[in-house]
Amino acid sequence: MSKKFLESGVHKSTSRDFVKNLYMNWADTYDNEIKKNQYATPNRIAEILRLTISDKNIRVLDYGCGTGLSGTALLKVGFKNLTGADPSLEMLSKAKEKNIYRSLIELNLDEPNPISKGHYPIIIGSGLIGPGAASIELFDTIISLLDVGGKFAFSLNDVALSIPAYPTKVNNYINEKKVDLRFKEYGAHLPGINLKAMIYILEKK
Repeated sequence: MSKKFLESGVHKSTSRDFVKNLYMNWADTYDNEIKKNQYATPNRIAEILRLTISDKNIRVLDYGCGTGLSGTALLKVGFKNLTGADPSLEMLSKAKEKNIYRSLIELNLDEPNPISKGHYPIIIGSGLIGPGAASIELFDTIISLLDVGGKFAFSLNDVALSIPAYPTKVNNYINEKKVDLRFKEYGAHLPGINLKAMIYILEKK
């Protein structure tokens, strides 16, 4: 019987070693386990982008793309110009098999970020930031990669929302008028483990 990672406390640390080992060991069974727990956030993000972005050929960066579940959701609603980026080679290899992305970027966390500022008008991060994934500092990095008018669509799950640093970071950017809040909705994330998430769409000012 394969290990059930969601039952073993994946949402507990943003330590680089913890996250690296988590996704290296989870890659082979990730899709099956996450789908069994009815992972809703990729479809939620894809649907709101479908309704609000008319140009379906716009460049979209799926930051922390993992095995490509968010890319699959975006492709289904008509977005075609997709790039995936992730630090896990094991997860990227699974994404490559799906033939969703026009290109894939392996992120080396010890090297400067290879993504050019302004190249992607839309960046998404489904389950990207929070315990068991990237630290809140990545939020600053992603906003810095957007030109004025660029959008960041992302989620914070219940675990992240319960840690003040996460919602505070987002609210500070809004209150300091660095970004405009274009969308915010609380809803399903992983119903199988009773976990919900807030989805935000921010537009850089």
